[in-house]
Amino acid sequence: MKALTLWQPFADAIACGLKKYETRSWSTKLARPDLFIGNHGIKLAIHSSVRPMSKEYQALAYKYGMENLSFGKIVAICDLTDCILITPELIYNQTQTELDFGDWKIGRYAWRLENIQKLDKPIPAKGQQGLWNFEL
Repeated sequence: MKALTLWQPFADAIACGLKKYETRSWSTKLARPDLFIGNHGIKLAIHSSVRPMSKEYQALAYKYGMENLSFGKIVAICDLTDCILITPELIYNQTQTELDFGDWKIGRYAWRLENIQKLDKPIPAKGQQGLWNFEL
């Protein structure tokens, strides 16, 4: 399966259901058209980086009551079902929580995540930049 490494608290925000979109500067459809055949997406593992959080990110985690974050682990499995160009209308339709956990600049991309399943026991793994392969 494909995996994506995120800084904390963003990975755990997905695992906890606070975040349903991952915002990126690149489109999965352009970079990897094989990931989207028709309207079907792919299984995606969400990995938390080993890099410590900045003070800004620590404040965000605190704001949303997230404690005991995992670092360097697969924390959730989900379906990456779409990659949407960010427009003013898309931004307008997001909750404040979603906006807090993303970089919602016009022209970037919002990856839609569905069927998010938090792992009871996060799996240690070495992450990488971009999409990478992970054997579950």
